Amino acid sequence: MQNIEEIADKLKQLPDEQQGEVADFVDFLLSRLPAAPKAEQALRETAGIWKGEADGIAYEDTLRQQWERRR
Repeated sequence: MQNIEEIADKLKQLPDEQQGEVADFVDFLLSRLPAAPKAEQALRETAGIWKGEADGIAYEDTLRQQWERRR
């Protein structure tokens, strides 16, 4: 995958009309994405066998604390 800077450099090389076409295409791709839940809620959701039963951030914090104690 190319990074944003590489893509921006290539985009700057295009004539204005084609830059507009790229912008339209990006808008089209974005319109096809499912609506994203709030960022905080998405971070807290877990998947698989824990779905609906665990707080992902709390679990991660617990693991970090355990790791810190082992140092």
